Amino acid sequence: MATVKVTEQKVILCGEYGVGKTSIFRRFANNTFVASNDRKSTLGLDNIDKEYVVEDRRIRLQLWDTGGMERVASVTSSYYKFAEAAILVFALDNSTSFHLLSQHLLDIVTYAENAKIFLCGNKSDLESIAPQVTDAEMEQFW
Repeated sequence: MATVKVTEQKVILCGEYGVGKTSIFRRFANNTFVASNDRKSTLGLDNIDKEYVVEDRRIRLQLWDTGGMERVASVTSSYYKFAEAAILVFALDNSTSFHLLSQHLLDIVTYAENAKIFLCGNKSDLESIAPQVTDAEMEQFW
């Protein structure tokens, strides 16, 4: 019987507390959404693996969520280690969460130097709140 190689890809979620990293994680994990009044802080690390077939190749995607703990020095290097990609998450309704991404970016290039980096503005579903981060600011981030 032939063995099928499964490529593993570790993807980490990075960003300040309360920007919605866990909401993204839950949507990926089981396609659910929790209303803002039912949300609880993530304690510790959480991860999930999902397998996909892309162009006849099997890929196992590992998504990791810290609940904001990536700023804790004891977690930092092990959390970022072997990450193939990092998603920098900020809340569109919180410009401070966007401006603090530079420290997360520095951690990524320090501990996961080969990771692909993606910028993710979250909470666009909050219709009653005008975005505090402009498209121009996002384009200038890099």
